[in-house]
Amino acid sequence: MIASLRAVLAIAALDVAVWLRSRWALAAALLPPLGMAVLVGLLTVAVGQQPVALVVEGHGVLATRLARLYVADRDAYLLSVVDRRTAEDALRDQRVAAVIVIPADFDERARTGDARVVLELNNVDIDVADDLRRATARSVAELDAPQLGLLGELHGPTEGIVLPSPYRVAIAERDLRDANVGFLQYQVVPILIMVVIGVGTLSNAMLASRERERGTARLLLMAPPRRWVLLAGKLLGALLSTGAVLGPLLALGAAAGALRPPPAHWPALLALLAVTSAMASGLGLLIGLASRRPRVVTMLSLNAAIVLFFLGGGFTTVAFMPDWLQTVSLAVPTSYAIEALRQALFYPDLAGFGRDLAAVAAFALVTAGLGTAALGRSLGQT
Repeated sequence: MIASLRAVLAIAALDVAVWLRSRWALAAALLPPLGMAVLVGLLTVAVGQQPVALVVEGHGVLATRLARLYVADRDAYLLSVVDRRTAEDALRDQRVAAVIVIPADFDERARTGDARVVLELNNVDIDVADDLRRATARSVAELDAPQLGLLGELHGPTEGIVLPSPYRVAIAERDLRDANVGFLQYQVVPILIMVVIGVGTLSNAMLASRERERGTARLLLMAPPRRWVLLAGKLLGALLSTGAVLGPLLALGAAAGALRPPPAHWPALLALLAVTSAMASGLGLLIGLASRRPRVVTMLSLNAAIVLFFLGGGFTTVAFMPDWLQTVSLAVPTSYAIEALRQALFYPDLAGFGRDLAAVAAFALVTAGLGTAALGRSLGQT
């Protein structure tokens, strides 16, 4: 038994060494997730915040306070405070998406309940226009009801306390988390799953394809270890190859503060990544055994990783997708992996994590089983 375990470790170590020396394959596995992260960042900046010019003509107490609320809401606006003529020129030249004007008589009209803020909006894009309408309405509402604005969202009342509201309905807020997560962080973190899928799939696919192409499968079959030892060594090698790439990324993310799960969640997080890697390794075996040409293997592996990322809810929560895509996602392992990853990283408990982990494990058993069966047949045919 000890000799068999040593053989498994030797085969795994050999595969890891071959994979880590394949610089082009490593680059091919890592560049798509890194490119996706950059794309998400650019989209967040382009869509999440819009350049807006603020014109403050009123100088009363309320006008000054409202202007400060606009300036403080950096998550909604890329704001510049300018005069009226400069603002209109910028809007005409499409250097800003909107102009917000606090009129000179704002305080006087506010005393009679007839105050207004002028929103001059370039409404060519309905999505951007609606974002600006909602953000402006929120800032105005915050003047009388601070709990309805951004500061109220970030530092609002605790559960069970309802602040008085000047409107007919007060808001009783119940937060699921102790702190808010930025949109960029929420969207970029699932790219970890794409890294796991990409590296796990491509590493095993490339190694399996290379052995078929070079005929080394014959040597493996004639080697002293039993067939199950060879199969176990191949799977372990794929897991270790993924870990060799993922480990530094996890350490870097933790050091940079991008990965900050509750301390008790780290074991669950690592278990999820390991099971996802096993699932990707089995998928990689299937892809690698299906073709002997490295270019085809690379293309299939990377496309599989990208498709699984998108269908799994990499860009948005699955529950926000159309109904037909939600149905499709039930058969996509990354939907469970990404949901479990967000639960482990962003929430104080692990509600639903066990269910998602079990689903990913089931997919891993299926792909690993099919992959090892295909490898066994391949060895038998050589």
